[in-house]
Amino acid sequence: MGFDWMVAAQRLRAMAQTGLTYSKDRFDLARYRELTTIAQGMLAELLVQPPAAVAEAFAIEQGYPTPKLDVRTAVFSEGRVLLVREWLDGGWTLPGGWVDEGDSPSGAAERECQEESGYEVKVTRLVAIRDRNRHEYRPRHLTSIWKVLFLAEVTGGVATVSDETTDVGFFPLDALPSLSLARTLPGDIELARRHADDPSLLPTFD
Repeated sequence: MGFDWMVAAQRLRAMAQTGLTYSKDRFDLARYRELTTIAQGMLAELLVQPPAAVAEAFAIEQGYPTPKLDVRTAVFSEGRVLLVREWLDGGWTLPGGWVDEGDSPSGAAERECQEESGYEVKVTRLVAIRDRNRHEYRPRHLTSIWKVLFLAEVTGGVATVSDETTDVGFFPLDALPSLSLARTLPGDIELARRHADDPSLLPTFD
């Protein structure tokens, strides 16, 4: 496996931010600010983005850097899986999104599923916790993200689109539509299906 420049640049930026958070020495602070500029320049080159746009993306992030949390919910019915169509890129995905302050992971998954699909669901199992950078989600993301995948069952509601989705449907597992690979991989759906078929399986991680 070759050297991953994106991961290295992200790590360098995180280390610089940690230094800016905890260091008190003015010379060290100057070095950490320089490291921040270098890391953001590297990310700009790798993502083909203006350096100012990369700097702006991190401007509101303060304190010790930690991963963001994205939840996804797999709901199966009669050999089909629930998917929603993303407004942003037109691809299909398992319902989900960011965990909000005050949410539990499972509560966020249930909320996001209801908001994006119209279906009320109850989370039944944890399937996986995945480091987005270690899997084939595309495009790459500036910040570190952990994706939490749950199984859930429908308890009510009807198919309804949201501000973020343009369509909702259940699809046969052997005839999936074009997926939004920034959010859901075919392997995510297959992994969730295996857990739905075999309750003895333990959650996977990383």
